[in-house]
Amino acid sequence: MDNAENSITTVMFPLMRDAFGLSAAALGTITAVAKVAGAATSVPWAMLGRRYSRRSVLAICSGFWGVWIIAAGTSTNFTAFLVLYSIGAAGFAGSGAIALEILGDVYADHHRGRATGILYAGVAVITGASAPVFGSLAHFDNGWRYGYLLSGTVCLMVGVLVLVFLDDPRHQPARHAPRRGDLAAEVRKAGDGLRELLRIRSFRYLLAQRLFSGQNVMMTFGIVFLVEERGFSTSTAAVAAVPFSLGYVVGTLLGGRVLDRLHLALPRSGRVVMLQVSQLGFAAIAFVTLQITAENIASYAALFAMLGLLQGQVPVVNRPLVMAVVPPHLRAMAFAVSVYLVESLAYGGYALLTGYLGDQIGLRSSLVLITAGLTAANGLASAALYRPYARDSAEKPHREITIHAG
Repeated sequence: MDNAENSITTVMFPLMRDAFGLSAAALGTITAVAKVAGAATSVPWAMLGRRYSRRSVLAICSGFWGVWIIAAGTSTNFTAFLVLYSIGAAGFAGSGAIALEILGDVYADHHRGRATGILYAGVAVITGASAPVFGSLAHFDNGWRYGYLLSGTVCLMVGVLVLVFLDDPRHQPARHAPRRGDLAAEVRKAGDGLRELLRIRSFRYLLAQRLFSGQNVMMTFGIVFLVEERGFSTSTAAVAAVPFSLGYVVGTLLGGRVLDRLHLALPRSGRVVMLQVSQLGFAAIAFVTLQITAENIASYAALFAMLGLLQGQVPVVNRPLVMAVVPPHLRAMAFAVSVYLVESLAYGGYALLTGYLGDQIGLRSSLVLITAGLTAANGLASAALYRPYARDSAEKPHREITIHAG
């Protein structure tokens, strides 16, 4: 559901801009503040997931936390919206790390690409289905408010569904209320775990790789780019989110299967090869998308579909890479650090920078620098992963025990 919130913000921003009198830089501010809030809470959520029931913690942070999104929809000014939206993001940050830890527990190494692909395909379906719905709300007064109210309500329903249907393979005994000594012990344990993570060379390289990834801002500013730079209406521009999401679904499902086959054929390098190909391909298509000028949305829809296809391969490759080099008891913390700390801070920083540069040099030029230029450089630099990944992934299977459902 955190991706649905991103979809609302991307599609509804032109309406929010008019309602609050904002500039394009405000979208970067919204994204940056939300990502920073999520980065600050991702590790604490992972610690709670280790101490208490992962199902209960997941239901709270991915579902019942939606009350803050409902509150954001009732904001009377931009400052209030920013505060409430960032509180919502602080909760959603806990969901991904815990869900990915459960995924790693259930599936063996040679099936994790496919499983991750299916998970992120589901995310893309939610995002793609919600974008045109939110875009149609542009025809109503205060339509952006209805989008947040609707999404927050769905979040509450998700919380109930998680509690009823999620089958966590790791049994977690009931814990008593934490005492001060218990909290201190948990903090020390988290510090020890973080130090153990950072001793893994491949994981350090993956953190650097995610830190310099500018891909995510393309979809954040894509709709705004089509409205401001190419003259489409908000509802028409929102159509481009559908092929992006469909491409993302294909990219995750097909990419997961290709990754598993490539990993079996090239266990020491296959995942890194696919990571580089997806990054360099994305940079090339993003550059073309930002250069062409077309009067029909269909041309952009086709390019956005290709961007979605390549973007969908990123989590499918990155998450199994982390699972392959990190021991099971540290996976939740690893994803909290890599995805919801480093990646979120990078995403927020680049969104803020894109909005600022968009006001200074134009949104198109800003996106060319960050999504095309930075992603291409990152793709080339990812070659540094080959040697440490081959060594770390070969060492870890000797100390891993995977829990299989059934």
